[in-house]
Amino acid sequence: MNSVQMYHNLMQRIRARFDVIDLLRISEGEYFTRAESAAFQGRKIVEGIAYACLIAIEHGAQQIPRDAKKQWNAEKIFKNLKSKGFDTLPSPSEIRSATEQERADGLAIVVEGIPVNRLSHDQIAEVYQRLHAWLHEANPYIYGGSEAFGAEKTAILWKDLDDLKTFLKRHIISVQGEAIFCTLWDLNDDQTKILPLSKLKL
Repeated sequence: MNSVQMYHNLMQRIRARFDVIDLLRISEGEYFTRAESAAFQGRKIVEGIAYACLIAIEHGAQQIPRDAKKQWNAEKIFKNLKSKGFDTLPSPSEIRSATEQERADGLAIVVEGIPVNRLSHDQIAEVYQRLHAWLHEANPYIYGGSEAFGAEKTAILWKDLDDLKTFLKRHIISVQGEAIFCTLWDLNDDQTKILPLSKLKL
């Protein structure tokens, strides 16, 4: 499996996790347990973002740090990559046909970033840490029970999950001029699609 196929498979899995989160949010059943289950999916999405960075580096640079390749913890992967000079992250973006002037300059399509939807490595790491708190039973000596834990953390949980969804729903990721554009929900058929792109001026 090449890096483009690997990226597509990973994004299909991430999209499926967002779909499950949406169902958990509106389904019947005990609210705390649904939130807890959504947090578990969210944490796996963050780990998927870290793996997406590794795949993009392999796609663009043709190699990835060996010690990062064997990691599963998202924070450790990000720290490892940053220590080696890779600031790679998905960038929320839209793709459109080039204007007449842009076509005259030799462009067929244009990818426009959406800065307001971006998340930094530090922001993603903070989300990862907050999601981790949901993976443990609420300590009754601290919270008195799950109701108090949920009252304190549920609102930020759903916001974190919404932020991750906005960050990834349409994005581009690029390393050394080799890029992959991805839409998790294509506007035409609702499928997850990717488009490899080369020599972009991002």
